[in-house]
Amino acid sequence: MNIVLYVNSFLPTIGGRELVVHYLAGALREIGHQVRVVGPAGWWSHRKVRFGYPLHRWPTLRGRFVEQVQLLQLLLDTAIWGCDIIHAHNTYPTGYIAARLKRIRDLPLVVTPHGEDINIVPELGFGMRLNTAVGPKINYTLERTEMLTAISAGIEASLVNAGASREKIRRIPNGVDVERFQKPAVAADIRKWLKLPAESRVILTVGNYRPCKGHEVLIRSMPLILYAEPNVYLVIVGRGTDKLRPLLRELDLDEKVRLTGSISFPAVASWSQSHSVNHSPDWLACLYHSSEMYVSAGMDEGAEGLSLAVLEAMAAGLPVVATNISGNKDIVIHGDNGFLVPPADPSKLAETVLLLLKSNDIKFRLGRKAKEIANQYQWREVALQYLSVYQEAKERNARG
Repeated sequence: MNIVLYVNSFLPTIGGRELVVHYLAGALREIGHQVRVVGPAGWWSHRKVRFGYPLHRWPTLRGRFVEQVQLLQLLLDTAIWGCDIIHAHNTYPTGYIAARLKRIRDLPLVVTPHGEDINIVPELGFGMRLNTAVGPKINYTLERTEMLTAISAGIEASLVNAGASREKIRRIPNGVDVERFQKPAVAADIRKWLKLPAESRVILTVGNYRPCKGHEVLIRSMPLILYAEPNVYLVIVGRGTDKLRPLLRELDLDEKVRLTGSISFPAVASWSQSHSVNHSPDWLACLYHSSEMYVSAGMDEGAEGLSLAVLEAMAAGLPVVATNISGNKDIVIHGDNGFLVPPADPSKLAETVLLLLKSNDIKFRLGRKAKEIANQYQWREVALQYLSVYQEAKERNARG
């Protein structure tokens, strides 16, 4: 099958969606299909980045006619290199452009939302459907795509809330690169890198900054944690987390919280024939292995799709403390591989973190179970589920 994974952002930009598309492309290719990633910006700045599959980048566009030009680009790409199925990641803009293409060339279309494009949290102004210009375009996509996939129960509910037909929706979770996170290929001294004391105990969270992610709640839990366990340090990985520095100063936590910013993707890419592949440590995988637990503190329903970072932490054998919201509760079983806590509650979050810090038996038991569950999310198995949906989409398209 000739598969186009259609995106508007891709590696080396780091985010859950970008990583999902990368791993899915690799898994589909290993199974034996023809796959290319189409549409991301960076045709010049990232021109030397090479992965194990074709990557067709486009120039960054601005102005009134962006959507029309993107439509033409997608039309030309599918005409020149062929296409049996388009798998658009996000209902807008990529899903919308691919749905418009149907008026010119009726290719089977599968659309996978990844969170902000379909979930809404009106209290926080979160969600693209709240934009009056974009909302109708998302509706257009939902009407015209043959199939939709949902990475979690929350995403599925949001799709139905947005008007999608239930019979078009199939639940397929995100996968995880179990081998990468179970054991880092190159060991690294995380404490030296982050300038942490040798005896420090590390709590980890990973995610680009958004108010709905609950970073502030986690930070506000830290004084309560430190009162009982003064050797604890919180490490926050992700783009945009510098916005948290004023709160750290307010709570006098500058020395107890490390903001790493975005950690670059490890060298599974050849940057050009004139550069050797970088064999530096996989800092993120090493960080998981240097931490005692993972925390996901999303604020409300819709804040998470299905967190790739939670799956990565589980693959590394970390117990998870997560808020009891959709996405988290799809993969965290309370008392089995982690604990679920009420959202926006620093006291309860601190209490649960301390329970794990004070009991190695509980921590190790939950971590072992987390690793077992993560093994069920191997990317090859996820890719096979997508192939089944692609076939359904082709059959629907053929029936008209």
